[in-house]
Amino acid sequence: MQPQQRQLAAILFTDIVGSTSMMQKDEQAALSVNRRYVAVLKQSVLSHNGEVLNDFGDGSLCCFSSATQAVRCAIEMQQQFQTEPKVPLRIGLHVGEIFFEDGKVFGDGVNIASRIQSLGIANSILFSSEINSKIKNQQEFKCVSVGRFHFKNVDEPLEVFALSNEGLAVPRKEELTGKLKEIEKKSLRKKLTIASAGLIILAAGFFIYQNFFRTANLSAVEKSIAVLPFENVAVSDSEEYISDGITQGIINNLSKISSLQKVIGWFSVKSLKKTNKSVKQIAEELGVAVILTGTMQRNADKIRIIAELIDVNTNKRLWGNDYNYDWGNVLLIQSEVAQQIVTALRANLSPEEKKGLSKHYTENVEAYKFYRKGRWFADKRTIESFDSAEANYQRAIQLDPDYALAYSGIADCYSLPPFKGLPELEAIPFAKTYAMKALSIDSTLSEALTTIGFIQSAFDYDWAISKRTLEKAIELNPNYPMAHVFYGNLLQYTRENTEEGLNEIRKALNLDPLSASLNWILGRNYYYAHKYDAAYEQLKKTLTLFPEYYYTIETFVYVLLQRKNYSEAIEWCKKGPANDWMGLTFSYAYAVSGDTIQAKKQLEKTLKEFPHPEPYSLALAYIGLKEYDQALTSLDKAYAIREIGMYLLNADPEFDPLRNEPRFKSLMKKMNLD
Repeated sequence: MQPQQRQLAAILFTDIVGSTSMMQKDEQAALSVNRRYVAVLKQSVLSHNGEVLNDFGDGSLCCFSSATQAVRCAIEMQQQFQTEPKVPLRIGLHVGEIFFEDGKVFGDGVNIASRIQSLGIANSILFSSEINSKIKNQQEFKCVSVGRFHFKNVDEPLEVFALSNEGLAVPRKEELTGKLKEIEKKSLRKKLTIASAGLIILAAGFFIYQNFFRTANLSAVEKSIAVLPFENVAVSDSEEYISDGITQGIINNLSKISSLQKVIGWFSVKSLKKTNKSVKQIAEELGVAVILTGTMQRNADKIRIIAELIDVNTNKRLWGNDYNYDWGNVLLIQSEVAQQIVTALRANLSPEEKKGLSKHYTENVEAYKFYRKGRWFADKRTIESFDSAEANYQRAIQLDPDYALAYSGIADCYSLPPFKGLPELEAIPFAKTYAMKALSIDSTLSEALTTIGFIQSAFDYDWAISKRTLEKAIELNPNYPMAHVFYGNLLQYTRENTEEGLNEIRKALNLDPLSASLNWILGRNYYYAHKYDAAYEQLKKTLTLFPEYYYTIETFVYVLLQRKNYSEAIEWCKKGPANDWMGLTFSYAYAVSGDTIQAKKQLEKTLKEFPHPEPYSLALAYIGLKEYDQALTSLDKAYAIREIGMYLLNADPEFDPLRNEPRFKSLMKKMNLD
C-alpha cells in the first residue's frame, strides 16, 4: 500500500445534469454531448494548469493549485458549453485538503465540493466561502450568496455562493435540492408552503377589505405626501430610533408605489422634528398636497400609534386611526399604515407593489430594533457613527442572517464618505460584498442595487452596467432620491446626456428638498455643466439653508473663480474647514487670481500640515500653478488608489487645460471615458 500524499488544492467537481434520462431518450445525442464534454474539460483544465483526477463518465474531479485558476477554468467551460451541442453542466468548487491512497483521491474537501455541486443547475458555478474569500476582490468575478445549507455528512452548515457573471445561471432558492440533510429539505419545503399560504391570505384579506370595509375619500387630491416624524409621547429619548424607524419604514413602503407622484425623503422630514410650523407651511415648503402626522406611546410591552392624514388644500382629514399593538407586533405598523394611506389616496397598486407593502424583511423584532438603531447612527455620517451603525447592523444579522436591509446598511457605511476612515481601495470592496449579500437575499432591494450601481460607475468604471443597475433601482423604487442622484451623475459625467442628468438630480431634490447634500449636488452639477449662473444661485441658496455644510463652500469657491470674483473666492476659502482639500482649493484660488507667490506658499503650508493629501485635489492645485506634469502624476496616483473624486474627472471644468494631453487621454481610456 502506498503512503498517503496530502496537499491543499482548489477542487472542481462537475456533473452533467440529466445525463441518464438524456441517454435513455437519445443515445447518439447523449454520446455526442459526452464526447464534447470530455474534450472541452481536458483542454480547459490543462490550459489552466489543473489536473483531472477522476473521470466518472458524466462528471469529473479536478484540482488546481489556486482558486483563481479553478474559477477561470469553470467559467471557460460553461461559456463553451453554451454553443451546440450544449452541455448542461453544473460545477461545484471548494478549497480543502485532499490525499491519495492506492491511486484514489479522498478528503473532506472532495466531499464538500461534491455536495456543493449537487445543489447546482445547468450552466451554474457554485462554490464555498473558502473560494469566495480568495476571489471576492477580483473585479472579473461577480459573486452572490445563495444561502447556508446543511449537507449530508458535513457537520456544520456551509454558506454557498454562485458566480453571477454574464451568461451564467444563478439558482433560485427553490431550485437548490442537492445532497442536503433531511431537516434542510423539510425546512425548504416548509418555507415555500408558508410563503404560498401567506400570499393567498394576503390576497383574500385585500379583497375583503377593498369590497366591504373601505370608506370613500373626502376629496380627490394630488398624490404627493410627506410623512412627518412620529412624535414620542412618554417615550425615552434613547428610544427615539424606534419612532424614527416607524416613520422611515412608512416612507420606504410608500416610496415604492409608482402611482404616488412624490413621497418626501427622510432627511427633509427629519429636519422638521418638533417644528412650530403649521401643516400648511410644511406642505408649501415641501411641495406636497397631503401630510401624515402621528404620535407613538410605549408602555412596557405595549405600543400605541395615533396617525392622521390631512388634505392640505381643503384641511380635511382623509383618514385617521388609533393602533394598539403588543411590542412583538411592531413590524406590522409601517405596512398597515402605508396600506391605509394608499387606500385613502386611491393610489393604484401593481401586484408586486401589493406584496411589497406587506414585506417586513425580518420577522425578528429584536433584529429590527438593532437595524433601526444602526440606521439612526448611520444618519449622522461620521467615522464614529458609522462604526456604531455597523455594530448594530451586525447584531441584527446575528439574530437574522437573512436580513437583507442590515447587509445593505453595512454596505452604505463603507460606500459613503468618510468610508469608515478607510481608503477607498479597502472600503469599497467591503461595501460591494455586503451589498451583493443583500441582493442575494432580496434581488429587488433598491437600496442595495443603488449602492452597487454607484460602485460600478465610481469605482469599477463600468458605466454601461451601472446604468442598467440604476435604471432597475429606479424602476423598483421611483421615489428613492439617491438612485436618481447616481443615475443623474452617470448621465452627466459620461457626457451621455447632461440635461437629462441634471433633470435626475432635480427629481432627487424634489423628493428630498431639505437635504443639504442634494441641494449642494445640484449646485455642483450645474457647475460641471458650465452653467455658472445657475450654480451660483443654487449654492447661495444652499449656504443660506445649511451654512455648516462645508462641501458647499469648496464648490462655491470654484464657481466664484469661473465668474472672476477672485477676492470673494479667497474670502470664502478662509471660511472653509481646516483640511487638506480646502487648503489646496485655497492654493488654486490664489493661482487662478494671479497671485502665484501666495499660491505656492499656501501649497507648501498645506503639504506641511497634511503630508498625504487627496491626490485629486492636489492635481487641481498644480493645474492652477500650470505645473501640468505634476498634476497628471497626482491624477495617476488618484486612479491607482481609486479615489472616489476621479468619478468626476470627465465633467470637472478645472481639468480642461489637460484634456489634450496624451497622459490625460490615456487615463480617460483606462476609466472607459475615452
